[in-house]
Amino acid sequence: MKITESLIERLFKLNLQSRLVVGFLIATCLTGLFATIISVWTINRSTIAEVQNRVRQDINTAKLIYNGTLQKITSLIQFTAEGSDLREPVTGQDIARMGHLRGLIRKGTDPQFQDNHLFLDMITIVDNGGNVLYRAGNPEIRGDNLLQDPFVRNCIEKKTPLSSTELMSIESILRENPALSERAKTHIIKTPLAAEITEDKLSEGMVMRAAYPIMNKQKKLLGILIGGVLINKDNAIVDQIKETVYHGEKYNGREMGVATIFQGGVRISTNVMTKDNRRAIGTILSKEVYDQVIREGKDWVGRAFVVNDWYITTYTPIFNMDKTLIGVLYTGILEAKYRDIQWKTIWINLGITTLGMIIAFIISLRLGNTIITRIRMLKEATEAIASGNLDYKLSPDKISGFDMLDEAFNYMSRSLKDHDDQLQKMHQQLAKTEKLTALGEMAAGVAHEINNPLGGILLYSNLVLEDIPEDSPARENMQKIVYQTNRCKEIVQSLLDFARTPTGDMLPLQINQAITTSLKLVRDQSMFHGIEIETHLAENLPEVIGDRSRLEEVFLNLFINAADAMKGSGKLSIVTGLSTNNGIRIFISDTGKGIDEEHLSHIFEPFFTTKEPGKGTGLGLSIVYGIIRKHNGTIDAESEPGKGTTFIISLPAYRGKYSGMDDDVFYS
Repeated sequence: MKITESLIERLFKLNLQSRLVVGFLIATCLTGLFATIISVWTINRSTIAEVQNRVRQDINTAKLIYNGTLQKITSLIQFTAEGSDLREPVTGQDIARMGHLRGLIRKGTDPQFQDNHLFLDMITIVDNGGNVLYRAGNPEIRGDNLLQDPFVRNCIEKKTPLSSTELMSIESILRENPALSERAKTHIIKTPLAAEITEDKLSEGMVMRAAYPIMNKQKKLLGILIGGVLINKDNAIVDQIKETVYHGEKYNGREMGVATIFQGGVRISTNVMTKDNRRAIGTILSKEVYDQVIREGKDWVGRAFVVNDWYITTYTPIFNMDKTLIGVLYTGILEAKYRDIQWKTIWINLGITTLGMIIAFIISLRLGNTIITRIRMLKEATEAIASGNLDYKLSPDKISGFDMLDEAFNYMSRSLKDHDDQLQKMHQQLAKTEKLTALGEMAAGVAHEINNPLGGILLYSNLVLEDIPEDSPARENMQKIVYQTNRCKEIVQSLLDFARTPTGDMLPLQINQAITTSLKLVRDQSMFHGIEIETHLAENLPEVIGDRSRLEEVFLNLFINAADAMKGSGKLSIVTGLSTNNGIRIFISDTGKGIDEEHLSHIFEPFFTTKEPGKGTGLGLSIVYGIIRKHNGTIDAESEPGKGTTFIISLPAYRGKYSGMDDDVFYS
């Protein structure tokens, strides 16, 4: 546990690139491991299932061959009984006429089948009392009674043909045919993995037997004909099974398929070979198979160790006439071939999986490097922005899949730049406001200082003017002095108005009405005769709090300035509406010559004018600016030389009952 925690702690101390590499490596290895385990399990399961399905089919074929042999013995006995007409020899006990039956007895080690002719190991004729009339394999011995043999007794009692595999004592087999002595004796070979069998040799033999009743014309039983084949050390059936099912196929010098007939748990007929290349006659079933097949009477399908190798096997019980288990029929396929195929498939699968893991790791490593590269680019971009370069942009990279992140970063960069531009603009506007405020305070001070001297000059000038005769040349000069003095007083008053808080009543009013009233005052003047006036005044605008006369003064000033800029020809547009924060905005646009960019930031300063000398004092827009600021609003100008100028006024909306108290509600 501590080792695991230490490894995890070390892993998280690695840099990001190393962690990505280790993470990809772990993920790839785990994926490969799970894929290998599942592949091996699937291969094992499918291979074993396929082989087991095949051996099930093989045992069915083996049973057909086994039962077919028994059926052929039955057919031969029936044909012999009926074709040879044994009724008279049996009735007259004419032994000489039974001698032809010796031709059916197998000689020496002749195969059971020869030229499609079946040979038997024993043929016996008994009368209806069970007394032996003739033994073809041992003619000298006769007269003994076979009623103690359940097979013979059953056929006599039922008077019907019988066939089955039965166990016969060695003594009975040798009495039937002494030439079977060597085959009938089977010595048991015991091995460590075999079932526990106490005998050293078998005391019985396993015989495929058939019996057929001999009847007279009145259907009276005269006797029976009994024939049989000793299976012990007779390999014809198992070799036929091997040849039919496996076609003599070999793998690495070993038989691919084998078959065996067991008497009890001992091999009595087989083509399973021992290490010294002899048939494994006398070897015993493994204990596991013996317990299931012999003791429980169930089929066995599965992997089993047979003599000296592993086979995928099927065992099925053999029963006698009384349904007593007397032996086992077995077929098996050499496991080595399928095991080699299985391992070959596993190694191929492992190779493919390993190759896939390597390719996946390389791809993952490449993707990891791509991620690290993009992260480094993002780091450089953030450092550039942090240093003040808000124009920095990431180039879109759709191939690596980071385009969405790049777009988000660029959007953030643009937003920061927009916010910075707005802050700069607000800062400039604030600086301009402070500058204009300072200029207003200075202008108010200057106006107060020069107002009194101007009053004295005007007073004494008027007194002197009264004393000058009407026809005196000096009178005209004095009148000019009085005129210019009054003009100075007006300028001083304008300066005071720029710096002074409005003294009129601040009441709720409709801004559209103030604009309409102002337009009526100038629309019919000669300077507006060649100007097209276009209005788009929004309906249902909220009221504003203000001094109507001062606001009308603002609009008059702006209208007159627009007419001067258009020089009697152009278009004046007035538009009102709600701002984004539910305040009121007024746009006053003209199509005049516009204002140069270097002059635009100074137009609201006192005494600044772009008009020709003597055509203006430069106080009009500064007074307008002061009036709007006193109404808690803002005024700005946009202009493009040659295309005109637009003044934008923003005023807070009033949405509560005006009472002159602090709880009034304004929206700006």
